[in-house]
Amino acid sequence: MQLKSRTTAPSRQPILNAPPVSPEAVIKPMIMRLEAALGSRDLAKKIVLLLRPKPPVTSPSIDEQTINFVVGYSGSAHSQAALDLALCVAHQTRLAKPNPVLVHVVYVVDKTRPKTIANADRILWQARCLASEWRGSLNAHLRVGQVATELSQVAQEIGAEVLLVGCHTAKHRLVQQLDTQTPCSVLGLPR
Repeated sequence: MQLKSRTTAPSRQPILNAPPVSPEAVIKPMIMRLEAALGSRDLAKKIVLLLRPKPPVTSPSIDEQTINFVVGYSGSAHSQAALDLALCVAHQTRLAKPNPVLVHVVYVVDKTRPKTIANADRILWQARCLASEWRGSLNAHLRVGQVATELSQVAQEIGAEVLLVGCHTAKHRLVQQLDTQTPCSVLGLPR
């Protein structure tokens, strides 16, 4: 049996007099859908969300502005989950908005640990493979320095909407450092 919808496709015209929507009102339903998809009932309670409202865009071509997501990526299971979430959200955003959407994966090398430098190519290749599964646009960034500082710099340089990282708890050291340095919202995915 085939069902036909009588509704028309929603217009992509911006709603001029729409009331402002808080980032939490947008993100919370996405997290609840993620919980349902993953079969995890308490994910919303575990996720770390540091909200930073973005200033209103005054450019007349708002539909042409690229929407950027940054993912701190180390190849760990936590960072893979953060990348998967970013790619999923990017995919959904592409379906809902006419804007180009780009995921930026950032691997930060600690120059005092040579082993991390040797692993950089393999880790960024792994991120590209995960992105190809979503057929998403991905830029890989290799930085040398302190993780929180480098992630914050990339987020600021590209005007990121959100920075996603894997973490163990809300008190994770990286999350604490990003809270004071990052210009955009930060989403930490715990175990």
